[in-house]
Amino acid sequence: MKYISTVIVLAFLTVFTVNAQEKKIKFNKGTLKICSSKNFKIEGYNGNEVIIESSHDNRSVRFPSNRNGYLYTTKTAKLPKLVKGSKGVKKTEGVVVSSIPNRNFTIARGKSNNLFFSRNDASKKEGLKRLGKKQENKEFGIFFTIEQKNGELIFKDNTDGQFVMFGNESYTIKIPNTLKLHWDTSNCGIGKKVHFYNSKVSSLTNFNGEVEISTSLNNLKLVDVTGPVSINSIGGNVTISFDKKKPLKLYSIYTNNGFIDITMPSNSDVNVDANGAAIYSDLNFNVLSGTESEGQQHMKLKMKSGRVKMKLEAGFGTIYLRKKK
Repeated sequence: MKYISTVIVLAFLTVFTVNAQEKKIKFNKGTLKICSSKNFKIEGYNGNEVIIESSHDNRSVRFPSNRNGYLYTTKTAKLPKLVKGSKGVKKTEGVVVSSIPNRNFTIARGKSNNLFFSRNDASKKEGLKRLGKKQENKEFGIFFTIEQKNGELIFKDNTDGQFVMFGNESYTIKIPNTLKLHWDTSNCGIGKKVHFYNSKVSSLTNFNGEVEISTSLNNLKLVDVTGPVSINSIGGNVTISFDKKKPLKLYSIYTNNGFIDITMPSNSDVNVDANGAAIYSDLNFNVLSGTESEGQQHMKLKMKSGRVKMKLEAGFGTIYLRKKK
């Protein structure tokens, strides 16, 4: 058995390495529709452009595991010994190229057992950029499609016939507060459903516009997002924090199995309708009603006049209502 701790870059895959670059799109009216389960850190600001910056090292981006039967990864791979002349092995200019059945990797091995994956000279393209609409975003380290039509700016995963993907892609995006944000990690029902599993928490901060989020397994964190906000999550945790602001408009949060954790000032003007496996708080709520049954607790809570409504449904998850320290 051979162990490989070499960064794998296949000859037919071009990976761009760029310094942190920003892609700016003038768009301050309408809906930003994000149809992706990749990791995003989104921040609102008072401007007129959507600004995208890749936060990952493009050299270590892990690409889809089942694209054309190949795995693109920077992880150590454990390979079985190749047998000359066996099925799935062919020689090309003195280099053995192997596409092993039922294996998710392809390698190229020379006579000295060294691995060869690309012979491109990166210095030759300095000062140039690759032409073609499909390639222009990759120069910025952006590996999703961008489309603008009918008052919508759409970020969408390039499914390319794939279903499950693993990646460490991460993006920082600044968006005007005048936009409406529609964020759907299930690809917005466009084409095949695709999920990019990533352990990092996606976030939205300092945004004053309308927010609608639909997600499956992704964990979310919102900081100083005044509302209105609608979140529908299956299996994801939702964390809300008001550090410098207070909730101003409707909050509706549903998660079937995840927790809901909200931190807000003690003088917030809210009316909370909460249902979950358990409800915890250190805030001075006026308890309007409360019922408990096996495994479920339902409470109606109020602070001040209760002008801002919060509907919290955690299903089998727990709800935490914390006072900002």
